[in-house]
Amino acid sequence: MMIRGLIFIHFLMVTFGANAQTLSLSEITEQIRSDGKIIDVGKSLKRWQPLWDAADNSKVTVTRDLKYGPDPKQGFDLYEPAKSSETLAPILIFLHGGSFVAGDKAMYANVGYHFAKLGIPTVVMTYRLAPDFKWPTGTVDLALQLKWIRDNPDKIKSGDSSKIFLFGHSAGAQHVASYIFEEEYQIENDGVTGAILASGSVYDTDILNHDADPQYYDYFGRDNNVYSERSILNKLDGRKVPVFISYAEYDKDNFQYQASRLIDALYRRDGEMPMIKQIMDNNHLSEVFHFNTGASLFAYDIRKFIFSKSEKNP
Repeated sequence: MMIRGLIFIHFLMVTFGANAQTLSLSEITEQIRSDGKIIDVGKSLKRWQPLWDAADNSKVTVTRDLKYGPDPKQGFDLYEPAKSSETLAPILIFLHGGSFVAGDKAMYANVGYHFAKLGIPTVVMTYRLAPDFKWPTGTVDLALQLKWIRDNPDKIKSGDSSKIFLFGHSAGAQHVASYIFEEEYQIENDGVTGAILASGSVYDTDILNHDADPQYYDYFGRDNNVYSERSILNKLDGRKVPVFISYAEYDKDNFQYQASRLIDALYRRDGEMPMIKQIMDNNHLSEVFHFNTGASLFAYDIRKFIFSKSEKNP
């Protein structure tokens, strides 16, 4: 399952990188509006790959295929600003999506390049996938990644391991939310200072009692007796990590609904709203695929969130 997924991703990236027509950002925006809420990985890669290939990444140093665990999927790439700074910057860890059953760090190099150019050393990690690895494997793998950084602070030369921000998209956002709210999986001195949750899919596990995407059951299972205890909405009473919640204008309804459920729950808990952003003129994939293709208001807001929360946690 995992090998076939990697081969398919490699095929898509090589094929579309070689043959795709380069579109302008305005042309891509018009196509996204026309498509509406459709999620089409192949079509999205065909749009964005030429712009990724054209990006000037000379100001970023990349260390590929580092390992935080023995499994082939327990690896990460590290993106750092090529120019050294007198002060260490917060570290960003990015977890990709893929409906819990697909995805790989190589497909999201654009995220690493973009934020490294903004002065933020960035880890783009992969994790073990369903159906071979079920709940809570993604959370456990994130904990292992954090443990690697904690135990190897000198390996990220430009980064401050006491100020780590977790950034998850789709299934990756689910794993990030699980880690920051489910304290039984957290490690000591993890350095986690904030989290960006982009279009998470199953914050409220009640969706699993209805007609959810089949891949969700590959990860969470089909025993509805355990769904409630696997809902992060029932785990908000402990540690309070600053959260930035986002979703795309053309996200499928469930992603927008899940964001609203978490926003409501955090407001009820804290008496104030978390940071929220609707990414206009974007769909579920372009929410992160647009990074490293030009200026990004979303990336600017993430950077602002990271450095503002870092200053409050000296």
